[in-house]
Amino acid sequence: MSLQAYGLLKGKAVATKEERDNNRPHYHIHVKANEENYRISINIKSNDVLSELLFYTNENFEHGITSIITELPYGFYFSNCVSIDYIRGNMGFSRDDMKKIPHDKAGPNNDLNEKLNYYIDKAISSEDTDIYIYGSKWKTGNYCKVDRIFGFSPSMGMHDIHMNQGNIRKWKKDSGVWQDGCLFIHYKEIDKWIGIFLAFQSQSWDNDDCTGQANYKYKKKKR
Repeated sequence: MSLQAYGLLKGKAVATKEERDNNRPHYHIHVKANEENYRISINIKSNDVLSELLFYTNENFEHGITSIITELPYGFYFSNCVSIDYIRGNMGFSRDDMKKIPHDKAGPNNDLNEKLNYYIDKAISSEDTDIYIYGSKWKTGNYCKVDRIFGFSPSMGMHDIHMNQGNIRKWKKDSGVWQDGCLFIHYKEIDKWIGIFLAFQSQSWDNDDCTGQANYKYKKKKR
C-alpha cells in the first residue's frame, strides 16, 4: 500500500503554532490557498526509541521541479508528475547529509521548532513569498467542524510532511515510491528557493524501487 491522498499544496503561510509538550508533538502552519484554509502538521518527534528526527535544509535549492510547480495556481494537487522521492528524485542530498535534531532543547536556534520558525516566520512576513507542501491531505466529514489549532472551518490540512518509504512496523503500509513529503519556500522577488526535508531515523534508504518497502528486516536498536 501507500499514502492515499498524497499531493502538493501551494499557498501562503499566515500563522504558526508549536505543540512541544504532548505525546505526539507537532509544528503547525496555517496556510491559505485562495479561500481555503489548511493546517500543516509537521512531526517534530518520533514515537520510536530513536526519537530525534533527521533534518536537512538547502538554502539555495535548485531542481527542475521548481519550474513546474511555480506555474501552478494556489491550491492542492493530487500529485503525479510533480512528486518527490528523496532517493530517486535527484534531490541533491543523501541520508548522510541529514542531521539528528531534538524537538525541544533549551537555548536559541538548536531544536526543530526553532529551525522551522526561522524559515516560516520569514515567509509569513513577506507578501511575495509562496510556500509549497508535499504530504498527505486530510479533512473531516463535518463541514462545520472548527480546526482545533487555528479556529477556521472546515478543519482540513496536510500531514506526513517527511520521507514516506522504508517504514517500519505499523507504518510499513504507508511506504511507497515518489510520495515523500517536504517543504519548499520561494522568495519570488529574488527567485530564491529553500528546501526543507525530514525523515525518521528508523526509516530505511535501501528500498524496493516498486513498493518503497525496506530491503532488509528492521531490528529495534537499543540506545
